[in-house]
Amino acid sequence: MLFFTTFFSTVLSAETLFTENFEAGLGQWDDTYNGLNAQIVNDPIVPGNKVLNFSALTGGGDLMSILPLQGQTGGNYIISFDYLGTCGTANCGGFIGISVGVNPPGSHTWIGGTTAPYPDLLPDDGAWHRVIIPVTTTYNSFHLMLEEWSGTGGIAGDALFDNFIVTDANGPTITPAEVPIPIWTWFLLASGLIFISIIEARKKTNKSKYIE
Repeated sequence: MLFFTTFFSTVLSAETLFTENFEAGLGQWDDTYNGLNAQIVNDPIVPGNKVLNFSALTGGGDLMSILPLQGQTGGNYIISFDYLGTCGTANCGGFIGISVGVNPPGSHTWIGGTTAPYPDLLPDDGAWHRVIIPVTTTYNSFHLMLEEWSGTGGIAGDALFDNFIVTDANGPTITPAEVPIPIWTWFLLASGLIFISIIEARKKTNKSKYIE
């Protein structure tokens, strides 16, 4: 019982710093650094869902979150999001990073992409995937930074993003933003049953996407 109590207390202390599902546009983002390429489009797989892609290939950052993000867990964060690559190869060009600024981004780090030498964490296989990236940084605060990189094999628009959640290091690691988390879920997580529970919950939403 002590294990459950401790775990439950840790989850409740988690801090969510940022969420985005693109249903309300790009109000939380700045798209001016490389020229207004970010766009909200219809999800090619899930009817009625809105997602993000880019109308041009760029480099050095294309879309940055406006507000600086800062947690209370010593520079440790969890960044999760849905990603879809539709180029038909293993290198569509979706990239995510963190930056100290917005326009220009200044110092920055790419934390996930579709090709070396960067962390090749975003799968390009024509299906939605939940990508979860633990991040440790020395930045006092940071902004999310997205692009479809010009150095990859895709064409503009074939790397799509949705459902961002940024938390401190105590935050959820596999739960998309639109899925409510009932209190019993945390006890299932502690007993090793959470994976099945979360997938079943996602299947019942109108934005159901593949989660791994």
